[in-house]
Amino acid sequence: MSEVDAKILKQVEFYFSDSNFPFDKYLYLLSKKNSEGWVPLNIVAGFRKMKMITEDMNVIVSALRANNSDLVELNEEGDQIRRTKPLVEQNFVSRSIYAKGFPLVDEGAEKPVDALMELQDKIEDFFQEHGKVLAVRLRKTDERPAKFKGSVYVEFDNAQLAEEVAAKTLKYDDKELLLKTKRQYLDEKSELYKDQPRKNNRRERKFNAFYLEKTGQLNGNKKFRDNKGNAQKHNKNKNNKQIDPEVNQQLLKFKNGKDTTDDQITQLVGKNLVDSIKRKEDGSGFVLLTEKAKSRKMAYELKGKSVDVQFYPANVSESKEFAGESVDEPKVGEKRKAEEELTKADDQ
Repeated sequence: MSEVDAKILKQVEFYFSDSNFPFDKYLYLLSKKNSEGWVPLNIVAGFRKMKMITEDMNVIVSALRANNSDLVELNEEGDQIRRTKPLVEQNFVSRSIYAKGFPLVDEGAEKPVDALMELQDKIEDFFQEHGKVLAVRLRKTDERPAKFKGSVYVEFDNAQLAEEVAAKTLKYDDKELLLKTKRQYLDEKSELYKDQPRKNNRRERKFNAFYLEKTGQLNGNKKFRDNKGNAQKHNKNKNNKQIDPEVNQQLLKFKNGKDTTDDQITQLVGKNLVDSIKRKEDGSGFVLLTEKAKSRKMAYELKGKSVDVQFYPANVSESKEFAGESVDEPKVGEKRKAEEELTKADDQ
């Protein structure tokens, strides 16, 4: 197996792994849209880490064809991929450690996201020397834009290995790391803050397919289906493309779309969800959705999955702009309110 093939197989299998798939809202729900669990391969190939390996679809298909995986499979045409094994809920905490002392490579970096992804790979290689690593999760601040804290959670393939590594004395770039089991770290934090009042945390619950299956929210629960019951009325007449500018729930704003075609944006959002796309010369534009109360939910699902294009729920002024109405200068705080609401959620 070539080095590139190995990287492709490893990354694709991670996306569909027990460590990622049930917690990846975008990918998991995308698989649920197909009765047989198929996901368009070009969507997976468009994820940032995949593009850092290769942007050649033929290379990706060839790598997946030549190296049989026991976790994923391609369809005969080579344009769809799916997980082949049923999900089994597991104890991820017991087989994970907390590690602190890594360089803050995103500070001052021209491309902070790429810098963090490169660091994530290096940290994984570092811990692979001590046993099989299933995932490395960078811990970030709640502020926006989020900053790397210098600490990570490392998930190994068994609890015993995690305990053994946590007990070691390790250095990264000549700096000694603070190591603990994840359970020990969580227990210490719980004890530290037990007498403090809970913060008013408005961030959305992290996606967990097991939780949603248990509570029935993947099978028609209203709260899940329409993003907490937004029952506002929208005009979705396809002939005049007008919407109520005071609603902001049927329109997505996007940026950095110069190199992305309408077909690619439609594929990302979903063919059945796109009514129309309107572009501007600077690479930004709008996606009018066919369903009401969807823009915030869709923007969250697309976060981090659309490679270079950034999606936001449109605010009032942007909705008026799309509708062709005169646009007043937004009040202070309103101009990017939609973006701020979206980014309150944790990064994947």
